This record gives sequence, structure tokens and C-alpha cells, in this order.
Amino acid sequence: MEIISNTSIASVELAEVRASIDEITTYEAALSYLLEALSAEEIEQRLNASRDEVEGMCDDLRQIISVLQTSTPEPISA
Repeated sequence: MEIISNTSIASVELAEVRASIDEITTYEAALSYLLEALSAEEIEQRLNASRDEVEGMCDDLRQIISVLQTSTPEPISA
């Protein structure tokens, strides 16, 4: 994974990163596992995020994976 840039908007820290499909798939699998294994209270305690927030992140990752798996990669220019 590579950090491209980071910025702050209001009180939200945003990062632009370059990640492999394998990395993104691993993050989605880890979040899915936590959603199955932990209660809402445990998720809040361990991740400092609500169950709804984590579900939204997981949905976003699934959408990204779906798009990446169905798209043709752009060639890297020299």
C-alpha cells in the first residue's frame, strides 16, 4: 500500500492511497469477520466506530472489489 496524499476537511482526515486488489479484499474479509464475530458494543470498543459505520465501510469495499474485478486495468505508462 502506498500513500498518495492526505488532507483534512473540517474534522475529517482523508487519505488517498494505492492498494492492491488483494489488500482491499483482505480488508473487506477482516471487517466482515469482525461484523460476524463481535457485538455492536465490542465493535465500538475495539474499532471506535459504530456497527453501521463498519457495515458501510464493508459495503464500500465490496463495491470497489466488484468494480475492479470487472474492469480492464489501465496500462502503466513509462
